[in-house]
Amino acid sequence: MKNNILYLITLILITTFTGCEEPVEPTGINYISFSETTYSAGVDIDGTNTIDITVYTANKTNSDRSFEVMVDGSEAGAGSYNVPTSFIVPGGTNTGVISVELMDSNLGIGINKLVLDVSNQEGLFIAGPTTIEYIQNCTEVTATLDIVFDGYGSETGWTITDSLGGVVASKDKGTYADGQASAQESIVLCAGRDYTFTITDDYGDGLSYPANGTYSLSVGGTVKANGGGNFGESEATAFDTK
Repeated sequence: MKNNILYLITLILITTFTGCEEPVEPTGINYISFSETTYSAGVDIDGTNTIDITVYTANKTNSDRSFEVMVDGSEAGAGSYNVPTSFIVPGGTNTGVISVELMDSNLGIGINKLVLDVSNQEGLFIAGPTTIEYIQNCTEVTATLDIVFDGYGSETGWTITDSLGGVVASKDKGTYADGQASAQESIVLCAGRDYTFTITDDYGDGLSYPANGTYSLSVGGTVKANGGGNFGESEATAFDTK
């Protein structure tokens, strides 16, 4: 009976101490993840911006580890980014950094997106990609468009597009009325960017009947595009706000 009691006490003590132990983290798992799923940034006109992307591994090793970087830049301006082909997680640590350089090149007015991921390796578990969203920082300027109609204002429309073809501002045919003498529009643009102004005539005779009309687009008192008369269905002029 005494031996049975001693055995029961021993079993209780073993169970108690075992249950109080801290959970042991798994070892040997080859796991890697980005610290954030999304990064946001702006780039000054004619400038650059460097974003540091932190990457974590599950475990530390005694030697440096190299990982390849995959980049999807299909939604980013051409020449607007520089991403290294690989990065290092130094020995004795579980942290690496990918330094991405963003540049003011073909950024347009919209959001540019870069998707980064780690190249797959045998036995490597990858948590998922990260996305960098970036825009060109904008200093607003106001453009003024003056149109003198030819008598058929309903036929006239216009658009302003950025360097990537994105529509910044526009008026469709039918916005203005037949018999309307003139119109003036104030258009907010960004300083230091390239644009194209296109005026259209639905009938195909420009601003020419029954009288010659004119148009003029100016920024800060400087005329950037102007014309009139019979320009056919459309007339386009490239300009900048520099």
